[in-house]
Amino acid sequence: MNTTTQQIRLRRLTCGAIAVLLAIIVIILCNVLPLPAEMARFLVDKSATEGCNLWAEQNFMWIACFLSLSEMLVRWHSASLHHHELKMHFLPEAHDILLTKGTMTQIHRVVIDRGGSGFLAHLVRLLASQYQISSSVSMCTSVMETQVEAARNEIDLGYNLVRYFVWVIPTLGFIGTVRGILNALSTAAGMDMADPNMLPKVIESLSTAFWTTLLALLMSCLIMFLMHIVQGKEEKYVNDCAQYCLKNFINRLYEK
Repeated sequence: MNTTTQQIRLRRLTCGAIAVLLAIIVIILCNVLPLPAEMARFLVDKSATEGCNLWAEQNFMWIACFLSLSEMLVRWHSASLHHHELKMHFLPEAHDILLTKGTMTQIHRVVIDRGGSGFLAHLVRLLASQYQISSSVSMCTSVMETQVEAARNEIDLGYNLVRYFVWVIPTLGFIGTVRGILNALSTAAGMDMADPNMLPKVIESLSTAFWTTLLALLMSCLIMFLMHIVQGKEEKYVNDCAQYCLKNFINRLYEK
């Protein structure tokens, strides 16, 4: 495991711990603060007559939501850092320069001296090594296409955890809805049909049930929206790296 991977893993663990802590703070505040009754039921399934509801489905939804946001924050930060490598000028960019087998060692040295550690640095060094070995433009093109495709697949696989959270949050919401409906039916079964308080209590239980689903759907929509933005940024970085190498490396190779 290289240093960059270790840093990203450490950053991910740190952000995940902070996300869980923030979620717990939100849950506690929603239980402690004097919120309106409907708002309290919407956020943490808490009615005005009960204390902290620590086992409400909303609590787990908040934790999953904050963990998803922390994961996307880490990926956004990493993509932003690596995107700056496009401005490090690893390759000669003058229009009249041709790359030969003898210039590959210099390219390696430039990447190392400028501290390249992202996908672009890896791709440039790999292409330089391939040309040193094969002296073939077609082989270098094939290697670049394979690496770009592998990078896109790796990006897509990196969102499996976020996709799981996007699935589990609505599932928790539906579980809360079913539980609320069961509570409403149990309340109705245990009361006299002539009791004027029966209908308000049943409606309150049903409203809490549907508030849970509404919160889950809103969280999922937010996460999916942010996921598409962050994933698009990562994929754009890979495409920009491929275009940079195609323009300044593949198209400049001199093959006898």
